[in-house]
Amino acid sequence: MTKPVVSTDRARVLAELVDTALADDWTADEPAMALLWQGSTDPDDLRIALKRLERSVEDELAPMADGTRYLAVAHSTVTGQPPAELLRQSDGLPVRITVTVDHGSDSGVLRHRNGATEWFGAVDLPVANLVRSLLRLAPEGRR
Repeated sequence: MTKPVVSTDRARVLAELVDTALADDWTADEPAMALLWQGSTDPDDLRIALKRLERSVEDELAPMADGTRYLAVAHSTVTGQPPAELLRQSDGLPVRITVTVDHGSDSGVLRHRNGATEWFGAVDLPVANLVRSLLRLAPEGRR
């Protein structure tokens, strides 16, 4: 008897991984990005890379725009001025915003300094639109 395949929202999983990895890092002006991809035809051969951005998002992603189909991409940054649609009440303290996209969804998490998190779905954030325009994202079940 075979086990049924359970589909997972890759964007949400990657957002959680990146947010957890950077939870204690409150360095402003040093965003990070993560890529999730399948290294071979083996469905268990998943790979993830997390990198501090040294240049613009466009410049960092240019070498990755080689036709490889990525499963999900995340961008995480600390800011004192989050978009109004994400934070209705600002206490003036920085927050970490992690936005992830996969082929069919967006997901994100806003982390406060006290450790509290707020999850959000599709929000029209420029970084998500930019990632989608630069990289090919693999549909569910395809590499």
